Amino acid sequence: MGIKIFLKTFSPLALYSSGLACTAIALTGNVRWALMLVVFLLPLRNVIENIQPYPLGNQFIDILLVGIIIGGIFNRKPSSSMVGEESGLKTIAVLTVIYLLFSVLRGGYYLYGGFSFDIHLPQVQDWKNFSLMPLLFLLIFKNNVSKKEIWAIFAVMCSAMVIADYYTINQIREHPALIGREQIKGTFQFLGPNEVAAFFNAYTLILMSVFYAIKKGAYKWLLLALIIANLYSVMFLYSRGAYIGLMVGMFILFAVKDRKSLVPLILVLLFWQNILPQNVVDRIKETKTEYGQLDESSQRRIDIWQKSLDYFKSNPIVGIGFGSFRYLGLDLEDTHNIYVKILTEQGIIGFIILLMMMFYFLKAGWQLYQKGDDDLSKALGLGFFCCTCVMMVNNLFGDRWSYLEPNAYLWIFAGLVARLNAIAQTSNVIKKTVSIKVKSIIERNPPIFKRKVRYYDPSEHA
Repeated sequence: MGIKIFLKTFSPLALYSSGLACTAIALTGNVRWALMLVVFLLPLRNVIENIQPYPLGNQFIDILLVGIIIGGIFNRKPSSSMVGEESGLKTIAVLTVIYLLFSVLRGGYYLYGGFSFDIHLPQVQDWKNFSLMPLLFLLIFKNNVSKKEIWAIFAVMCSAMVIADYYTINQIREHPALIGREQIKGTFQFLGPNEVAAFFNAYTLILMSVFYAIKKGAYKWLLLALIIANLYSVMFLYSRGAYIGLMVGMFILFAVKDRKSLVPLILVLLFWQNILPQNVVDRIKETKTEYGQLDESSQRRIDIWQKSLDYFKSNPIVGIGFGSFRYLGLDLEDTHNIYVKILTEQGIIGFIILLMMMFYFLKAGWQLYQKGDDDLSKALGLGFFCCTCVMMVNNLFGDRWSYLEPNAYLWIFAGLVARLNAIAQTSNVIKKTVSIKVKSIIERNPPIFKRKVRYYDPSEHA
């Protein structure tokens, strides 16, 4: 209780003051502190809401980002250029923002019969919020030059997860029954338990992968404690989609990194009704009624998917427009499946862009795992690969792609992975260049490097 009072009373003012200071520092070219503050706050929507009463508090994140952008553009260090910076991820991130802008205009025409870009429209606000995520990727990619800074960002994200766990676990204790799960919002405020569970299950895979790479010491045990807290939160948020996503991610991670751990995972899958807590078992069984039919929630999703595909068939190329589905007056106001939603709202073009983005995420993670120049980098690459797989599964059961709070860290991790790939490529180029130069020197100076040394032999002078 004391911690909660402190956080609610003093942390908003402290963060607000720190944010103003970090913005001022960022304008001088040192964007690191402002960037880390943004990363820390993104999943802590409850904290951001408490900052809003202060002057320009409702634009707090935007002000920090503007400071980072200006500082990054006008004070860019020439030495930060690296081999591999022209990443395919950067191209597809920019393409995503541009196409979604077109899709917003398309949605206005579809709903209201005319093109409009009013900043107060919810669709435009949604576009702006989503565009922050590719922007974060670009900022991380361009401004985090060294590995030290990259792992500092990783530590900041872990710190934010600790606070998210604190709020979530307290809410789980206040609402332990299945009937009260809708009251559990963690730090997200305006989202529900399914989104909170998707946040924890995806990024826990990255933590687990990094845990394997840390040999020993306090950091390893602290990371283990955070992993356990995350798994506890996932289990008692009672999200069936999150359970499936977590199992898929753990299976991939264990198959690549620790095959012995597949044994207990398979045992859980086989005997889940006897191993898992009763509330979790009851939640999983809710998928079907006692007569073998889909429960009401599952059946409503099937029905809404069918209606969504009807809209897609009538607008297959560009869809009905970004953010338009919820204004059609349908039952659930959402498709509860990001793939169906993208097809409906953005058409085949938007769906292809989504698949390209996911492909580049997977490619970047696997490339770092294969070619990273140290164990921690490789672990982050493998974890990001597994995290992307989990996110792909999560989005089969709802929109875990569009919202800033659960999905921003995916783009930030993508920026870290892309930067580490660039560092590894640059390191390899430097090693090859040095090797070639040394070889050239040896070839040009054979008397020095190839001359045989003769030893005195007394028999020759006998």
